Amino acid sequence: MRLRTLDIFLQERRVGRLFQYGEGPTAITRLIPDAAFWRDESAPVLSWAAATLPGEREAFVRAYATVPFFNGRGTVLPAFFQNMLPEGALRRHLAQVRGCAPDDHFELLATCGTDLPGAVYAYPAEVNVDATAEIVTQHHDAVEFSVIAEPLAQATSLSGIQPKLSLVARGGRYVARTKDENGTHIIAKLPTVEYALLPEVEELSLRLAAAVGVQTCKARLAPMASIDTEVPYALGESTTFLAVERFDREHGRQHVHCEDFAQILGIPPEMKYQHPDMSYGLMARVLMDMGRGDEAVSELVRRVAVNELLGNYDAHLKNFGVIYRDGNTAELSPAYDVVAYAAYIPGRGHALPFARKTPTHARLGPATVRAFCNECGFAETLAGTIIRSVVRQAVETWPGMIASSHILDSQKKKLLAHFENAPIAASALKRKKATGGGL
Repeated sequence: MRLRTLDIFLQERRVGRLFQYGEGPTAITRLIPDAAFWRDESAPVLSWAAATLPGEREAFVRAYATVPFFNGRGTVLPAFFQNMLPEGALRRHLAQVRGCAPDDHFELLATCGTDLPGAVYAYPAEVNVDATAEIVTQHHDAVEFSVIAEPLAQATSLSGIQPKLSLVARGGRYVARTKDENGTHIIAKLPTVEYALLPEVEELSLRLAAAVGVQTCKARLAPMASIDTEVPYALGESTTFLAVERFDREHGRQHVHCEDFAQILGIPPEMKYQHPDMSYGLMARVLMDMGRGDEAVSELVRRVAVNELLGNYDAHLKNFGVIYRDGNTAELSPAYDVVAYAAYIPGRGHALPFARKTPTHARLGPATVRAFCNECGFAETLAGTIIRSVVRQAVETWPGMIASSHILDSQKKKLLAHFENAPIAASALKRKKATGGGL
């Protein structure tokens, strides 16, 4: 039977060995924890999904063969690692370069092993044949070791279906990343033929969110001509891309650990929209449990309100996350993947429900705010104050920002129409018109 192995590191600390034994649905895919890491109470956090009280840690690690965090399903990786894989066009491109199938998740993780999200690294393991066979099969089966190639120097794992490149900003130009070189690490979000001016729409969306107090990632528009590397995608005639600074990279070489809420909650990426137990209220509850309190939940409420006003119908589990700047303390990551899809298509509601008993396409209002607050223990009056503040600032600033933006006139009309018809903005818009402010 085939056996593949990778050593998994968090920064310089080895956290365990990920192996895959067999093929197809009967395969075993498991992380064998490194006892030295997991028993060290001062070790940095790999995932909130694996966080335990000191008295529970020993039992958690000892039962790794049955604990969901350490185990995948067949050849599917454990959810924490599965959510690290590239998606969409980038996955297809990297699979072609590596010479593997797009659904060969183990090989894709190995491909991107030196530039995974956060501070996780995956390297081909130096295998002791007898010791590994003893752990995996108790010598009841012949083991055929499969050699895993080294990570590709320019292979980066980025989620989302939009075409992307991993680049480094240098002297006004953008060059291909080769290992952990110095410079500002950039995610180049490229234009696509499916959505006209998508980089411009996303850049405007981020600025609109920041204008009402959302903590956003740093991003700027740049000409495609400034990219000094091959672009392996068909992009049409667009000439601009969105250069997003990676908040999980500091001072060029330093990886800062982070994870998204699908990883935190142990949800596979294909369930990022429809898992029956997921809601914004549960995300807020987790932030509370992390000790982030009202400040983090206030920011989450702010982002949800912005998404409703923008028509960002795609704010699923993987579009929210936390970052561990000191290795141990979780804080809400800067907002990313904020896109006003209302500039393209009409719609209503959100990617997730506010609470587990509210419909997905519900909008903000007294009942949904109450359900959200009941689920996470947040003060309903404070949630209402935050939403009203977002609306008030949006009414004052957004119309002018949209009018002066570089998106198409037809997109401006659709976005403004969505904003003006948002129920949470109705009274503020009426007051503005009554006082002669217009729109």
